Amino acid sequence: MTAALSAALGMATAAGLIVVLRSVEGPSRPMANVDHGSSLLQEVPIPATGRPVTVTTAEGHRYTVAAVRGAVDPAPLPGVQVPPPGKGYAFIDYVLTNPQHHPILLDFPPYVFLRRSVVPPDFASRCVKRIGAPPELCDPPGRSQVIARLRGSADLIRQDADTYLAPGASYLVRAMADPPVPDSADHRDMGLFIWEVRFTGDRRSRHAPFPGEDSRTG
Repeated sequence: MTAALSAALGMATAAGLIVVLRSVEGPSRPMANVDHGSSLLQEVPIPATGRPVTVTTAEGHRYTVAAVRGAVDPAPLPGVQVPPPGKGYAFIDYVLTNPQHHPILLDFPPYVFLRRSVVPPDFASRCVKRIGAPPELCDPPGRSQVIARLRGSADLIRQDADTYLAPGASYLVRAMADPPVPDSADHRDMGLFIWEVRFTGDRRSRHAPFPGEDSRTG
């Protein structure tokens, strides 16, 4: 990741633009919390990504997801609680693209899955096994935030209470898992997966690998 992109990400994250909280019991949209404190997203260079994954909803909306990087940080998104000493929060940055010629509703298809060995005991029952994902990984509660738009892409479109991806545009999203994990954990202890039936049709998890990584399945 370039220094310019890293600096821009810090500025964009501090802006706190669009955050969606999610529990493992249900879909993300009813829990959406949109902050309109800033009308424009920071523009960042196009990053290197892993193999993209494209999914289509029953309504015909297509979303393309490509992972950029995974890491652990004490405050990857605004508003998170200070983690215990020696702990941080796992997050994955990914590119979300609208490959169509018309706007589509902003949604966040993938979630951060964690290796069970790094999940604290008080989150163990809330970290759920998903079909198609490796057995050592589970799906914890988490949240997602649009943190930037890629160079050459239009800003998000806001209409009434809804937010849309512009036609052909790509955005940088940060997905975070809620359980605090050891700060020694890294991208090998997490993965970016799409599993919800409205995106997969069969609830089998689709893996969006990191750059240079092969797809992982269960």
